[in-house]
Amino acid sequence: MSENKLLHVIIDNREQKLMALLDTKKDVITYDSKQLDIADIVVSSEVAIERKEGFDFVSSIMDNRLFEQLLRLKDTYQYPILILEGLNDEVFENTGMKISSIYGALSFISYKLGISVIPTRNLEDTAIVIERIAYREQVKDSMPIFSRKAPKSMSKKERRSFIIEGLADIGSKKASTLIDNFKTPYEVFRAIKYTEIVYTRTGRIKGIKGPLEDLTGFGPKFLEKNQKLLFGKKKKSPQKRINEEY
Repeated sequence: MSENKLLHVIIDNREQKLMALLDTKKDVITYDSKQLDIADIVVSSEVAIERKEGFDFVSSIMDNRLFEQLLRLKDTYQYPILILEGLNDEVFENTGMKISSIYGALSFISYKLGISVIPTRNLEDTAIVIERIAYREQVKDSMPIFSRKAPKSMSKKERRSFIIEGLADIGSKKASTLIDNFKTPYEVFRAIKYTEIVYTRTGRIKGIKGPLEDLTGFGPKFLEKNQKLLFGKKKKSPQKRINEEY
């Protein structure tokens, strides 16, 4: 892919300041605005970001919103990220919360929850971080964007199956089968990516080979549609490749 490829993210429609700033960067990055049930910014099917300004970060610790939001983010996306914007002296001196408690929460988020924390000075820096993460995901790693709204009452397994139900030609039963076998949406996407369609010498479809080959109901048509959906590439049969070369 070209390094000049236009980047695209999904942003929660309450992030008005961020959207206004990104409007000035339309030659580099564009966005869709919608009400997101999980995350503030969705970068790819694997990466989503929760953005907290300094004062909001502290208040969300005090009213227990923060950890609920981050746990849901972690349950839904393989690589959850917290962008912590403007955690400065003004915040430390005017929130009424001990500095040790603030750093204690940050430590818990980082090494216990395993969520990456990226500090930024201001909104402009946050936009730069979003752009660079989007470039890494969409240009370097070619990951697609998915954003879906799941009921808050769902269990972890139900949330994972819910994500998989967004694929082509799949219902709740097939989604559950994939999660039972591969555990997380990330591993399901990898299984689809690394399963190959097998052809005869004359170019007829013979079957599939790879992580999905032993599962019932996931044949060449399912694989072809979802490889195209997830990774944007349609594999060619040997006969088609021969015809194009000669």
